[in-house]
Amino acid sequence: MSRLGDWWRRENARPQPSPFDAGRASIPYPELGRADLAAFHRSETYLLREIVEARSWGRHLDSLDDAPATNGWVVMPGRVWSALMDDTKGTGPGRAVMDAVVEWLVDAGALRPIVDEARAAIAEATVARRVQDHPGSIGVGRRDWDDDMWEVDPQRMLAVYPHLADTNDDWQRAAERRSP
Repeated sequence: MSRLGDWWRRENARPQPSPFDAGRASIPYPELGRADLAAFHRSETYLLREIVEARSWGRHLDSLDDAPATNGWVVMPGRVWSALMDDTKGTGPGRAVMDAVVEWLVDAGALRPIVDEARAAIAEATVARRVQDHPGSIGVGRRDWDDDMWEVDPQRMLAVYPHLADTNDDWQRAAERRSP
């Protein structure tokens, strides 16, 4: 009877929201039709995965030789879109949809561009580290998304996605520093 009870609870349990679930923003979403909004949310879901790890990626960039300093919170939407295309075997939302999600977060003040010179230097350092870590491997050179970097403003991002405070220690610390 225990296995049946376990099955029943599992099948009838309320789904727990994931930090990557789209549609949880505290700001209005763009007015889009049903299909376009679904594509927007799919891209948002993938970008949220990168946003959750933004501080971790920033620490990685800080460890690179000759990479200029950032605020320590960095995302690469082009890399995210590439992963989305890999996962969907090319049938996912187009690059313009990911760009729309980024623009929506830029308009909210949660993302901001990295200065061109800094972005180029970080891209070069990233490529150099990739080549160093994987000598002789195919595909370790420059990638399309190496220059697609944005800084995350953790305080503004928490205003857009308050639930990020529950995702990891970095976001929890950022939420604790947030003014009441």
